[in-house]
Amino acid sequence: MYVGHFASALAMKAKEPRAPTWALLLGVGVLDLLFGLFVPLGIERMTVTPGVSPGFSLDFIDWSHSLAMSLVWALLFGALFFRRGVVVAAWCGFAVFSHFLLDLLMHPHDMALWPHSPAHLGFGIWTIHPPLWWFFELGFIVLCLAYYVARAKQLGGFGGRAWWIVGVILFLHLFNSPWLAPTK
Repeated sequence: MYVGHFASALAMKAKEPRAPTWALLLGVGVLDLLFGLFVPLGIERMTVTPGVSPGFSLDFIDWSHSLAMSLVWALLFGALFFRRGVVVAAWCGFAVFSHFLLDLLMHPHDMALWPHSPAHLGFGIWTIHPPLWWFFELGFIVLCLAYYVARAKQLGGFGGRAWWIVGVILFLHLFNSPWLAPTK
């Protein structure tokens, strides 16, 4: 799930308007940012798999994406916002952990309980029927964005840019479609 993470951050913003939008958007990406740092450092491993959904194999992602480490990263990130209040800090931390929860649906048994755990989780929507993951994620995105727009109308807020943001998110998801991906 890529763009769905951003849509979930907007839904969180709609639920807790005091949480900084940038922090929620960054929070939902923290695990992938760590993964992007850990791979070149040799801490985690992946293999590119052209033509096989989702286009890569996550060979070892235990330090960024395991259940235990997701909770650790969430607590650390949330702590950065403690001065803004416990509720805001909790939502910022949850933004990080939500990444694990959403990836749990998409990943095929590559998410460990803790680093080097023999048990791995994942429902594998990416691999069940490859194009369907895109529609599953689209449905999730639409639900999150509908909530975001409804709350923006209700609160009269979010800078009056709710529809513009919806358009950007939907464009990003369209750009991430399996039909636009390069073929072998």
